[in-house]
Amino acid sequence: MQPDLNALAVFALVAEERSFRAAADRTGVTRSAVSQTMKRLEETLGIALVQRTTRSVSLTEAGERLYSGIAPAIADMRAAMETTGD
Repeated sequence: MQPDLNALAVFALVAEERSFRAAADRTGVTRSAVSQTMKRLEETLGIALVQRTTRSVSLTEAGERLYSGIAPAIADMRAAMETTGD
């Protein structure tokens, strides 16, 4: 099963913010929704992407690899959206 693009976008925000709360604030959803999305993505891929503690989130080695792979595409999509209204 392929991960959906929304889940990858949420993962990218978690990777950038190193926080479920901050990622939730940026997307306008609850922390629980971000956590559930991350859990589904990890289950789909069959690997842990983040290490969770009560105060922070850090990427696993697999999470770092995935983020490195998708970050350029995410940046391109954000840039395209910003210039669409110009």
